[in-house]
Amino acid sequence: MQLSHLQIRDFRNLVDVELEPSAGVNLISGFNASGKTSLLESIYYLSHLRSFRTPNLSDLINHHASSLSLYAKAKDHLQNQIPIGITRSKQSLVVRANQKNIQRVADIAAILPVLAIHPDSYRLITGSPTERRAYIDWGVFHVEHGFFDAWQRYRKALSQRNAALKSGAKAAYCQLWDRELDQAAQYIDTLRKSYVEDLQVYLDILIEMFFPRQQVNVEYKRGWRCEQSLMSILAKTLDRDKARGFTHVGPHRADLEIHIDGKSAQTGISRGQQKVMVALLKLAQVEQFTRSATRHCILLYDDLPAELDDHHRKQIIAVLQGLPIQLFLTAIEPDQIDLRGWSDVRMFHVERGQLK
Repeated sequence: MQLSHLQIRDFRNLVDVELEPSAGVNLISGFNASGKTSLLESIYYLSHLRSFRTPNLSDLINHHASSLSLYAKAKDHLQNQIPIGITRSKQSLVVRANQKNIQRVADIAAILPVLAIHPDSYRLITGSPTERRAYIDWGVFHVEHGFFDAWQRYRKALSQRNAALKSGAKAAYCQLWDRELDQAAQYIDTLRKSYVEDLQVYLDILIEMFFPRQQVNVEYKRGWRCEQSLMSILAKTLDRDKARGFTHVGPHRADLEIHIDGKSAQTGISRGQQKVMVALLKLAQVEQFTRSATRHCILLYDDLPAELDDHHRKQIIAVLQGLPIQLFLTAIEPDQIDLRGWSDVRMFHVERGQLK
């Protein structure tokens, strides 16, 4: 999937912007606060219906406007054009794709798969397990069609069980959802484990390139003890769950643990190493997606020159050149990124919200 046209209205300082991006690499240059990151953010919003920079809608709508709108044409692998439109105000959200109203984020994400690497991406490593579960689940969602429904079933049963726990209901009532949780959890775990194992193949190649003299271990933790069923553990921990009012074990507690030379990547390595490791995790995910799906995803890489030193920047660019994806890059100056390895290139310059 790739964007062939993008129209932005009143998204941050981008009041009225249109572009026809290349199917290969698109470099957006401009000074800080010019609007180049906002352009990437708008593409991300088209897929996720949220920003990678802020949870506040008021930050996204231009202060002179009451709503924002995004319109795009996405071209699939059969060259079919799919129109996508979003209008968002503080009171309402309207999303349409292919002449149909979209009600769920999952439906728009399935149409337009977008990944982003940006200055705050290091939180994939330093942040809570929620960040790393979201990373895994993005990949599973796009290659395993049954995952989303299973996750919805699990979340609904978990919500019911937690409500019973908080209300102080009798044990038998709290346990009414244990079997549903167990069945959904086993399926979710199987898909996640398979995905991480597949991802590891691509990640190992990148790790050998970027950490050749270090031992890097990435381990998936499913959220409960491997040697026991979730149902049996839920029964054993019921008293503790009732005392605290929530369920302590299950796939909602899964994590991805990363160690480099025996040190936790969360606390034992430098910020620079964390940024490199995050880039490798995302690039391995792009590669895995490309090999597993019948379509390509879009990758946004914000401020690549500032995020990496010269050596690692050259290595990352070499990897990016080998990926058959549509790519959007930002930099302050266009000559900060060597584009000679791409045959299909377009360059844009943003100044005070205006695009050239």
